[in-house]
Amino acid sequence: MSKKQHIIRLDRDVEDRILPEGFFNIIVHRFLPVLSLSYIVSIIAISISKGAFIYYMFQDSTAYTMGLLIVLWISGPGLVWVLLHGSPLFHHVADLWYKILAGLMIITIALSYILFPEADVYGLRIYFILSVPAFVLIYFLFVKDILPKVASYPLNAMGFCALLYGAVVNIIF
Repeated sequence: MSKKQHIIRLDRDVEDRILPEGFFNIIVHRFLPVLSLSYIVSIIAISISKGAFIYYMFQDSTAYTMGLLIVLWISGPGLVWVLLHGSPLFHHVADLWYKILAGLMIITIALSYILFPEADVYGLRIYFILSVPAFVLIYFLFVKDILPKVASYPLNAMGFCALLYGAVVNIIF
């Protein structure tokens, strides 16, 4: 049984940076499009599950607030992957840590759903339903390649518009 050796090559003449190299491209072309899509889908799903779709979609801030909580839940393992992937020392374990954290979060939601089925606090079931495909989608986008600009920029814009509209609805109503 042999151990796999990882060779770490550090560039000595490169300036120090707080964020990893290519951080902007990873965030804009890989991470934010999936979060925007998850936010929009969660808003629609929460509005449909409440019953009065038009009211909850356009006049009530509950769906927008819960959508933010879902996006915060989903973004945890992705942010860890981005930071580990940019590190020269931990680049080789970024995928493993993403799988571990995403799996633990799915197990946590599944166990809370199984142990407390009557406690559907603000749509807890939607966390579980949405988190599994979002974690898989984020993983494949991170491992493979970035989204093309034709796909990533419109998704980012739609998510930002939904975020602004949710803020306006929260202020007005």
